[in-house]
Amino acid sequence: MSEFNAEKFIEDQIENLRRETKGEKALVAVSGGVDSTTCAALAYKAINENLLCVLIDTGFMRINEPEWVKKVLSKPPLNLPVQIVRAEENFIRSLIGVKDAEEKRRIFREEFYKVLSAVAKKENCRFLIQGTIAPDWIETKGGIKTQHNVLTQIGIRTEEKYGFTLLEPLVNLYKDQVRIVAKALNVPKEISERQPFPGPGLMVRCIGEVEREKLRVLKKATKIVEERLADKGIQQYFAAVLNEEFIEEQSFPKLRVCYEEAKVFKDLATGVKGDERAYGKIAGIKVKEEFRKKVWSNFTELIAFQSKIISEKKDFTRVLYLINEKNEGKYAVSIRAIKTRDYMTADVAQVDWETIKEISQEILFKCLEVKEVYYDVTPKPPATIEYE
Repeated sequence: MSEFNAEKFIEDQIENLRRETKGEKALVAVSGGVDSTTCAALAYKAINENLLCVLIDTGFMRINEPEWVKKVLSKPPLNLPVQIVRAEENFIRSLIGVKDAEEKRRIFREEFYKVLSAVAKKENCRFLIQGTIAPDWIETKGGIKTQHNVLTQIGIRTEEKYGFTLLEPLVNLYKDQVRIVAKALNVPKEISERQPFPGPGLMVRCIGEVEREKLRVLKKATKIVEERLADKGIQQYFAAVLNEEFIEEQSFPKLRVCYEEAKVFKDLATGVKGDERAYGKIAGIKVKEEFRKKVWSNFTELIAFQSKIISEKKDFTRVLYLINEKNEGKYAVSIRAIKTRDYMTADVAQVDWETIKEISQEILFKCLEVKEVYYDVTPKPPATIEYE
């Protein structure tokens, strides 16, 4: 396999974009992630003042994120013309009562492109340039999960439905290649080395139905986890929130003496088994408090126990390990931290016990509505990186 040549790639894509747009205006949706920013920087080099960058504030971005992204992208060296479109209410209202992960993603996609379509018509933009990359369409076409930015690959005619022609310069690249292109385009490290963030944002980490209080809790927990794990050399790390609601489960693989109980959440999570999508149960493993650190220190055995549960219980996609708890609260927070090169597969990152315990204590203290804090010990596969 020949080595990836970023300079040649950039040269070819600039030529392609100029040829396709023919001097007409184009829109690019930016989120502050490396994919969309690299796409925008590439497009700006190609068509300059004919490009409009739009950041849709869906309500599912992190605390103060829209303003931060606009500031970073608008200043040198990128100097991108970024406009924030506030659409939080549209997205929240459209998701009321919806629990199914795929249905949430489909609704998000419809709302997202409705907003972009309106902006494109208002600004007279005939083209939408977006940063879809290879794993996005591979997972969508494979039926694992619907990525909101995959359209033409699944037969959606964007000209007829939304009124714009879609251009995707990064569509055959993987994440590590995108970062190489970003570096060649002088994308700041605070963007190019930023950990991935899903297109639908915190919606897919608000497991089950999205509720305003639940989303507020998730934003607080996300800030804590991201700040505390930023310097640990982990490729992706975040929080997810579940309802503290459980179902009866008849049997589990034999638990050791130190394992107090195994609970099953009512909320479901996406996984992948045998290259196919699975949408299954989430197990929460609780160890007697005096044994928690000891079990954690034998991390390989903990991962093996997870594997035993998933292999024996075919309708499960996740195993969470309890770190800390308090007496009251309506939500559980799950911490997810993974190591990966291409995001197609991923291993669970082992964080030192003191750090993970401190994070759990901070979450329980600052998020009054949270009763339990877990750590996700499921690799990809059988889990996906995101919960939905």
